[in-house]
Amino acid sequence: MKGKHLNIIKFMLITFFLFVLFATPVNTFSQSRENLLKAGYIEKFIQFVEWPVKSGIDDPNTPFTIAVFGKDEFENALEKIFGKIRVKNKNVHIKYISSPGEIDNALVLVITKSEKNRIDEVLRFTSAKPILTIGDTKGFAKKGIMINLFIDKNYLRYEINQTSVNKSGLKISSLLLTSAILVKSDE
Repeated sequence: MKGKHLNIIKFMLITFFLFVLFATPVNTFSQSRENLLKAGYIEKFIQFVEWPVKSGIDDPNTPFTIAVFGKDEFENALEKIFGKIRVKNKNVHIKYISSPGEIDNALVLVITKSEKNRIDEVLRFTSAKPILTIGDTKGFAKKGIMINLFIDKNYLRYEINQTSVNKSGLKISSLLLTSAILVKSDE
């Protein structure tokens, strides 16, 4: 009975958090605040994703690595959000890369706006691998990025490409899927 109450409380807290995030207009923030909000979303997204064993997620000796591809728009925001927390019982390591080949053991790849012309290159490298790809430019999900943050009518929204997620072997919680805009890849 106690476990059931904890699940209900957890569900209510998650629902409240998602409501608060969606109810905050982006135009009320500076660019640094917008990036902090996006970094907060990324942290929450990760909580709703399961990685397969082959990804090394269960290895206690490796950190939870987040690779950032592109100009360091998120640098301060990601450091603030992930600097003092553990993710999936691991310390977080954020590394900045200039080519998809540098991803190595990253479990998450954040692709910034500055790399919009290199999305196909990124997808060739990450396709069918257990690497959660996250973008921040409208249309990235239709190109195959798994989770994409974008501004719509001054609100921060996100879309999920379920096909790309399924190919990777990752599993995304239904709680995250129900509040997302679901898209299919452009063929």
